[in-house]
Amino acid sequence: MPLLEFKQGSMLCNAGEPLRHLYFITKGSVESSFNGYPFDFSQGDTVGLNALTSGSHTQSFKAKTDVTVFSYQYDDFTSLESLMRDNADVANLFVSSMNRQIYKYMQYRAVLKAEAEKAYKIIKEVIPLYERLCTLYVFSPKKMPNAENIQSPSANDGVKDWLSNFYSEIKETEPVAVKNFFRKPGVSTGFMRRCAEDIFTVQKSCKMYQDYLRNISWLFISGSGVDLFSLVSELHLGSINIKGADAAVGAVMNTVTSFLSKMTYIDQTIYQKRIESYTESLTNKKSNQVITEVAVTGDVKQNLADSISVILEYSSFPIENANKFRKYVNDYTELKDKASSDDVAHHLRRELTTMFNELYQQILIKSLKEPNPPTIIKMFLNFGYVDAKLAGADNADYLYSIADTLKGDPKNGVYTLSEWMAAIYTGKREPCRNEFDMDYAAYLQELKTSHKIDEKKEAELLKDNGEKLRFELENVFPVVNKLTFGRITIFCPLFSNSNVQRGLDASLVTSEALKNAFDEIRSIDFSAYYRETMYSNPEIGITKETVNVEILPEVILMPNIGVRGVMWQEIEGRKRTTHGRMFMPIFLLSDLRALVITLTGEFRWEMCKRVQGIRWNDVTDPSLTSEYCDYLQFYRTNRELSADVRAGVKTELTRARNNWKGVFVLNYIDWILYESNSSARLNKFARKIMSMYCPFSASIRENLSSNPQYNDHIKRYAFKQQQRETLLSRTIQKLSQTIKEVPQELINELEFVKK
Repeated sequence: MPLLEFKQGSMLCNAGEPLRHLYFITKGSVESSFNGYPFDFSQGDTVGLNALTSGSHTQSFKAKTDVTVFSYQYDDFTSLESLMRDNADVANLFVSSMNRQIYKYMQYRAVLKAEAEKAYKIIKEVIPLYERLCTLYVFSPKKMPNAENIQSPSANDGVKDWLSNFYSEIKETEPVAVKNFFRKPGVSTGFMRRCAEDIFTVQKSCKMYQDYLRNISWLFISGSGVDLFSLVSELHLGSINIKGADAAVGAVMNTVTSFLSKMTYIDQTIYQKRIESYTESLTNKKSNQVITEVAVTGDVKQNLADSISVILEYSSFPIENANKFRKYVNDYTELKDKASSDDVAHHLRRELTTMFNELYQQILIKSLKEPNPPTIIKMFLNFGYVDAKLAGADNADYLYSIADTLKGDPKNGVYTLSEWMAAIYTGKREPCRNEFDMDYAAYLQELKTSHKIDEKKEAELLKDNGEKLRFELENVFPVVNKLTFGRITIFCPLFSNSNVQRGLDASLVTSEALKNAFDEIRSIDFSAYYRETMYSNPEIGITKETVNVEILPEVILMPNIGVRGVMWQEIEGRKRTTHGRMFMPIFLLSDLRALVITLTGEFRWEMCKRVQGIRWNDVTDPSLTSEYCDYLQFYRTNRELSADVRAGVKTELTRARNNWKGVFVLNYIDWILYESNSSARLNKFARKIMSMYCPFSASIRENLSSNPQYNDHIKRYAFKQQQRETLLSRTIQKLSQTIKEVPQELINELEFVKK
């Protein structure tokens, strides 16, 4: 029981350290925090009691002043029990300190629990009330993503209700009575054991409530501006002139702001900026307030009634062009048959397309310079929306409800078009190739060759992200938007109800749906997105080793309702270990799974061509493309094919318009959908090539191994992979004997070979 001194600012112990000593404070004070919440300890308190169950400190303890402590060695609970049995005074001090500590944690838990339950209650009450008020004042409501999935915080609380009264009443008992009650060693040590378990449970409960409040805080207010505060404040400001709306919506707003002003886990800096902006706007609107009845605008909600004016005003389009665009939109809306092939409809679609592309470029560039553009502008950029009547009232409502929260998943290669353009503008991504398969650098090189720019200008433009963005908008966006729409002859980029053939919620392409589709294909054709690259590490004796790396494509969602996807480029620039790029409509009318299979087949073909170069169709250099070309070129004279099979190949060529890549893609679809399930659709030559270059995953190969149509191919592939696995295993084993850590590239390659 040595007496120790700690100078102000020195650490008694750190979070995560094993519990080795209990420190009884005889002088001074110690500061600590539990996940950010302060807990101070002073004379008479014992540091370390809250870690008896876990065996390690759950928080750090720092001397707030100069501190003197008695140090008691702690090995396990048995050693503590012996100490308390031998020393009644120590037992009394430990019991009293433990009871004070758990009481503090119980109080803190009660505060957290009350705030968490209040937050849950507000979410569950305010969102339905907001939606009812939107309906009452004819506004289109916005959706709060995942708000419906929020669970009650108390559901996972492991603390019994009676514990609070139990410990609070012990704390309120006279010290003499407490000392007398706990003077027997069995009672005091039993209490310490029980209390240690309870304090551990209460700490877990506190952390659970802390995490809950942190996770739910973004629903109330967030840096993105899509939150409960923005929903209610936007409705309040928009409906301020409607009779009765100020009082009704203002009351809801007061509920939200009152809670936010005291909420623990929100960024108060963001909240203060938002509340100041809201208060200023509210004051300005009230100063010009003219009370009216609810404006009736047919089926169109008030906040969507004049969308085109919002878009044109935001764009700063010249007045003459703006008026012309407005007239064209009105004429197009009034067309009974928007897919008509007559000259009037064709001319109108062409003019609208030209003006839309100009408008899109202006609005996109302006939006990239603003932190949070208006919701209708987001609808325009991500959906091609311009007018509620043209879109259909219900469709416009849906687009408005998701516009603020719709996001891709750029970290995993899925982008909305506005996110993709922003990535180019900020220099995170390079532009795509244009329709002539020319990337940005090659495009500038051509301009220099034709003497339109000089070498100095070329160097400047190569670094100019604004010009890269313009290149993408002018050379890629118009072409791909039309291709993904699918029906090129009747294409018009404006979101129109005439193109909606099924529910928008069902046809919306989400990052999660894309991930599931790609994961399903990779579970069948595991090597689809792997490509060979060379690894060398002369320091450990590896001069040249072939390894396979998986690089998934980037998918950009175009602002239209379409039926097609486009495999635009297999790599970026010339480097083979870069992402491919695919485009899809953001609302897909066809099956996403089937589309991803098709695009994967196209990717396999194009990637093979890229790797093989000029020898992509030279059968003396075996590859997927060369063997398929040889098979299709000479199928008529192939005596191993029966007359029926040759007739089948001819039919496939006709379907693919005599395009060899087209035939391969058709066969690849059958390979993934049917052959993987042991349902034969391909002839033996096509199956042999597929087995070699598009092998199934191990589990599928095992299921097919008993089928004579696949058995030989599977054995051949297994033999080849076994040889590769043996060589790799030997290399890794040899390296492991000479170096501490085997390169991850080789370990990954061994795992790939075993798939």
